[in-house]
Amino acid sequence: MRRLAAILVTGFLCTAFSIGALAAGAPLKLCTAGSEGGYYEAGRDMAKHANPKFLDITVVETSGSMDNMQRMGRHECGAAIVQSDAYLVYQSRHRESPVEVTRNRFMFAEFAHLVCRRDAKVATTTDLLRTPASRKVFVGAEESGSALTWRAFTILDRRYGQIQAENVGGEDALARLLQGQAQCLFFVSGLGSEFGKSVNERGKDLRLIAITDDALRNASFGSVTLYEIRHFPKGRYGNLDSEISGSVVETLTVGATLVIERHWTERYPNGPSALMGALSGAMPSISQRLLSDRN
Repeated sequence: MRRLAAILVTGFLCTAFSIGALAAGAPLKLCTAGSEGGYYEAGRDMAKHANPKFLDITVVETSGSMDNMQRMGRHECGAAIVQSDAYLVYQSRHRESPVEVTRNRFMFAEFAHLVCRRDAKVATTTDLLRTPASRKVFVGAEESGSALTWRAFTILDRRYGQIQAENVGGEDALARLLQGQAQCLFFVSGLGSEFGKSVNERGKDLRLIAITDDALRNASFGSVTLYEIRHFPKGRYGNLDSEISGSVVETLTVGATLVIERHWTERYPNGPSALMGALSGAMPSISQRLLSDRN
């Protein structure tokens, strides 16, 4: 009887453990970016809207898209928010050990800003690429989202690789540009970013440059289009407007994208659906924040 009782107790404990494991949501470490940025806030929104019966999200602060890809490559994060071109750049660097993504979902767009000194005589990327070796562009801090997109440009069009690209970003890059230490500055951000506002406020000698290179505008990776062509709203950057009255400046937008890593999906087959549900619930908050930033 004692043996039977022990077996019954053991069986009960195992059953209780199994039910408890099923009742708990699939654990997910979601890689985002710095805590001051939109990716991190979007991750927090998703965590709030995750159904705890099916998904338990831990939002992980990182240094950005490339760090996220590396962490997924080490299976430290089951999903991440990355720029649409991060996958291209990471795979080009890790051909022998690529990250396998099972699902991805566009979240929101960030604008590619190419700002040049007016005395550089550059109106479009066509002008920039005529004599690339003579041009110098500040492309953001190393491994930043801006530097990552610039790296993608060099993969898609080798002429960008001939330009003198220096890993300087933020206010330091802006100050050095105004001092004439480079012809242009490149950065990727939302329309309402504080840095974009700073560039505009100090940019009477600068102007936005149209990105007209077909190799970038038509770029895709697999079946996914990397960039979307958009234009800056007239008056958004008043000091940086084109010298041609009434004209608008076209650029590319980089998609902030939710990607899910294959190994996590295999371990938690119902996890991706729960994560997409959390994203759907979070999108109104994410969209409202973007709208308020732009105003």
